[in-house]
Amino acid sequence: MLIQRAYRYRFYPTPDQADQLARSFGCARWIYNWGLKERSTAFYNNGQRVYYKDLAARLKGLKQDPETSWLSEVSSVVLQQSLRHLDTAFTKFFKKESGYPTFKSRRDNQSCSYMPNAFAFREGKLTLAKHEAPLDICWSRPFPKGATPSSVTVTRTTGGKFYISLLTEEEVSPLPKVKGEVGVDLNTSEIVCSNGKRYATPLKLQVLEQRKRRYQRACRRKIAAAKVSMGLSRNAKLSKGVKLPVSNNLRKAYWKVGRVTEHVANVRKDWQHKLTTSIVRENQTIAMESLYVRGMTASTT
Repeated sequence: MLIQRAYRYRFYPTPDQADQLARSFGCARWIYNWGLKERSTAFYNNGQRVYYKDLAARLKGLKQDPETSWLSEVSSVVLQQSLRHLDTAFTKFFKKESGYPTFKSRRDNQSCSYMPNAFAFREGKLTLAKHEAPLDICWSRPFPKGATPSSVTVTRTTGGKFYISLLTEEEVSPLPKVKGEVGVDLNTSEIVCSNGKRYATPLKLQVLEQRKRRYQRACRRKIAAAKVSMGLSRNAKLSKGVKLPVSNNLRKAYWKVGRVTEHVANVRKDWQHKLTTSIVRENQTIAMESLYVRGMTASTT
């Protein structure tokens, strides 16, 4: 069976590569938010539908505009793929598979995608467009021999780590059939199976969530202090166009929140993958309720 599989690796960029990637992340995020604003404004004000081809045709004009000429500093493929991701988000929304697309924030994980015409993959070395040297990738597991990535996605986590995901097609053999059948009851604190097995969320998540809240309180205190230094009250809202002075201590506080957020995501992802793999390999038929699990677990660990 031929499937698409992504191989994710960590890499360590040079200062020049990190600077170029930071520009790519910023441009991709700006284009995504710009496209979302244009599509929303056109629909709610004029009742018009705007699609990918309409926004992509305006990229050239944005690059020639003096106010947004900095968009030409990154690969055009990065901008086009950002608009394609926005188009995919709207497609899922119209199919009622997800909510309305939201604006991206610079405080979240940053990412950008490259297609084959924007990278070179030869002899196990990957070089992105606008980069002079290949990336220093830590090959934690072997990439299939002879395989060629169909797309490449670069991600910078909130903790400052860089990862690259290579998407390729691979032949996979189906798992052997088993006789087990199980019903899964999804709760907010644990997963209960009809065969008597119960899977509680890791206790580590509770410890990390407490640590995250402590770091977030420290951020709020430093933000309040910065407002006071500007002559404002601690709870005052900044006017549009007014930027808060960011001290080194505030940057460190943001970094701590980002690191613990990344740790929480890794612990949860590891638990989910191990759990689902175990259930799938032990059972041939799996039944579960069609509940809005995301809403049930929005405020829990």
